[in-house]
Amino acid sequence: ESCVIGIGPAKSPFMTLSRSEMSFPVVKQARRQQLLDAAPRLAELLKIEQLTPEIVAEAASLAEADFTAEFASIGHYLAEVHTRFMEGLRAHLLKVAGDQKPGLERTLCAANAQLDVCLEQHALRAWMAEARRKIPLVAEDLHMRNRAYSMMIGLELTNVSGNKAMSRVAARMFCMMILEAAPIEADS
Repeated sequence: ESCVIGIGPAKSPFMTLSRSEMSFPVVKQARRQQLLDAAPRLAELLKIEQLTPEIVAEAASLAEADFTAEFASIGHYLAEVHTRFMEGLRAHLLKVAGDQKPGLERTLCAANAQLDVCLEQHALRAWMAEARRKIPLVAEDLHMRNRAYSMMIGLELTNVSGNKAMSRVAARMFCMMILEAAPIEADS
């Protein structure tokens, strides 16, 4: 079964137990996971402005009260979806390119893997882009992650060129190009 990077069916042995057989923290985690698992399906159907706690809960086969017990608002829900997506993307990039020798080839391998994920998960990626514009928490997190990726790419490029200042500039430009390329690829 294909699932969104960072979001997908829980791989827990507890998932075979009934709710009455599970402890409260396990039920809470399973409920939260169900709500997060609904995001990719909802992203294919709705814009983030159309989301309500009721819609998310219904898509997860839960009650609206379950949503409100887990998330203070749709904004908090989208922030968690964003965090999970980004953490999953990072893990995927490390898996794909992490064993390669530092340098340009590894950077390009990771960039291509990121573009592939963004293309495969274009609806969810579009949600995250919209959330970045509307939800300060998401924008702050993305800004922090982009700076970290830019610094990592800068180190990779410094290994190739030996020019630290030029590598930092090139890394920032490279990151911006990848961020711009992802939605363009999805639209074509």
